[in-house]
Amino acid sequence: MSDDVPFFILGCVRSGTTLLRDILRTSTRLECPEETQYYRWGQPFGNNGFINHVLKPPLLQRHRKMDKVDEHLFEELMETSISRRNLQDRYMDAYLAGQSKEGVRWFDKSPQNVYGLPLLSHDYPSAKFVHIVRNPLNVVASLMIGKVVRAPSVIAAANYWYEAVAIFNTVRPLVAERSCELRYENLISSPEAELNRLMDFVGEDPRSLSYDFSKIHPEKDQYRTVLADADIAVVGEICGSWAEHYGYDLSVRGLEAERTESNLT
Repeated sequence: MSDDVPFFILGCVRSGTTLLRDILRTSTRLECPEETQYYRWGQPFGNNGFINHVLKPPLLQRHRKMDKVDEHLFEELMETSISRRNLQDRYMDAYLAGQSKEGVRWFDKSPQNVYGLPLLSHDYPSAKFVHIVRNPLNVVASLMIGKVVRAPSVIAAANYWYEAVAIFNTVRPLVAERSCELRYENLISSPEAELNRLMDFVGEDPRSLSYDFSKIHPEKDQYRTVLADADIAVVGEICGSWAEHYGYDLSVRGLEAERTESNLT
C-alpha cells in the first residue's frame, strides 16, 4: 500500500546512494531532487554559517539549476522560511512544480544528512530512513580517486565512512521501525530482490520501477590498486569494529585470503 510520507536516503558518500536514487526515480510515483543537504550542517537554521553553507556553494547552486528551481526563488525561500523542515518542504514544492510533478511522493537523497539524523527524525516524526552501506575499503578508494568527492587523506576518507555508520547506528534504536538498511554489494548483485524489500518498506509497488538493471556493474574493488597495505591498515584501525559488524573483513589475513582467491579465479 502506498502513502505520501517522505523518506530520506542517508549514509556515507560513495556508497551507492546516487544509484539507489536513480533507480527509485524511475517510478512514476516517486520524485527526488539533487542533494539538498539542509540537515548536514551543525549551525542553527538562519545562522550566517548555515546560510553560507546552503546558499553559496557552486555545487548546490548547480543542483538547484538541475532541479529547475530559480536562484531568486531559492533566496526568497531562504529568507522567509522559519526552520529546516519549512525550507525542506517548500523547496520540495518548488522542485515538484518545476518538474510538473505536483502531487507525487518526494524523497531526498543527501547522504551526509546523516549528520543531522537526530533533528531530521524529530522534524519528520513519520518519515522513513534508508541507510546504505558499502565496504569501507572501496569507499576510501573512491574518495582517494576523487572523481565525484575527494578526500585529502586516507584518514579523512576512512572517517567519512566511520562517522556516517557510527551516527546511524547510534540513532537507529530511536528510528528502528522507520529505518531500512541495504548493503551496496547486495544491491548490485541482487537488485530486484533488494528493491522489492525496499519498496515494500516505503510502501510502494516495485512494479512501478522501470530501471534497466543491466546497467548495474559488479563491484570493481578498486582498493586493490589504489590503496597500499599501510593505507588498508589505517582503514582497518578506524573502521574495524563497524566493518566487522557489517561482515567486512579488513584484517590482513582476510585480505590475503581474498587476494589468493582472486588470483586463483
